[in-house]
Amino acid sequence: MSAAAIEALPGTIDAADWPELSYRLGLTDGLPTFPPDRARVDRLVAASGLAADHRIGTIPPAGRVATVEAVAANAVMAGCLPEHFPIVLVALRSMLEPRFNFGGVVTTTHPCWPLVIVSGRAVTDLGMATRESVFNGGGARANLAIGRAIRLVTWNLGGAHPRQPVQEIMGHPGRMAYCIAEEPERTPWESLGRFRGADDGAGSVTVFACEGPQICNPWGIATRDGEKVGLRWLELVADQMSGRGNSNTHTMGEILVVFNPAMARTLSREGFDRARIQQFLFETARRRLGDIRVEPDGRPSVTQDAYYEWWPESVDQSDPEAMVPVVWSPESIHIVVAGGDSIPCAAICPSWGHLGGFAITKAL
Repeated sequence: MSAAAIEALPGTIDAADWPELSYRLGLTDGLPTFPPDRARVDRLVAASGLAADHRIGTIPPAGRVATVEAVAANAVMAGCLPEHFPIVLVALRSMLEPRFNFGGVVTTTHPCWPLVIVSGRAVTDLGMATRESVFNGGGARANLAIGRAIRLVTWNLGGAHPRQPVQEIMGHPGRMAYCIAEEPERTPWESLGRFRGADDGAGSVTVFACEGPQICNPWGIATRDGEKVGLRWLELVADQMSGRGNSNTHTMGEILVVFNPAMARTLSREGFDRARIQQFLFETARRRLGDIRVEPDGRPSVTQDAYYEWWPESVDQSDPEAMVPVVWSPESIHIVVAGGDSIPCAAICPSWGHLGGFAITKAL
């Protein structure tokens, strides 16, 4: 909700009337919202420790100013409590960094959307869901309210409406609310925030624009007592990462890999930490150039006019047998532990490739 919209609201709003009023005023993208009454907005502003008129930045594509008060009003509409609000603000500040290309992420034809990943102590403090159904909130208010707040800010302050000017062809259900929390207990590794050097004890927030999760089940890989399976599992993950239709396969960039606790623990027992997994996947998740680019008759497309200008010089674009990595570097593979602790499972979230939405992690 913008400052102008706040001013236009009636002096008093009956909670029973608010849902229909929000539809008439165009303040929601389709889901009902909570009434942003003054007392609730003020409580969120107070939780931020900032003045109500403090500017967070301008929200693309419309470029309206996001004050703390305006963001708080949208967060109240999303169902946020005061303790959720600092995460919303940290996430927004991260998305507004130039290298994230927030405006491009919001309006592109590609179905990527900023995923908010909460790690560390904040996950426990806020009672966030980390296990079953983690990508659709897991039944926790914090997960969905935080993700929903980001959406309403882009809708009401950014004016990110379909066709006007959002050009997303297929859509992304995560635009409704896209926030997960990393498993704090049943994991063999330090949190993503600590691994990226941005958790000073209270927790951290990572934002990364990506598609919805593509499930990677280790079917067809035999398991026998005493025999290691980690390498075979990671080969399967690498294969999923390098699908021909992924933007990453054509433009590199960054990618997210989520292991459930059961798979993560097995990998750890077999000697894999995050860095070793990143290195293995970087070396293995590759695609033959002759499969990536083809002529109408199926021949590899290797003439100079077909070259991808965004590929590094290390890729010989005249060689159809060249194996092309799907990310820029091992560090471009972001690894998170989340999901139900049952059968081993992973999920791949491809990104917008080299164009933006790159992972940014900040401490809380």
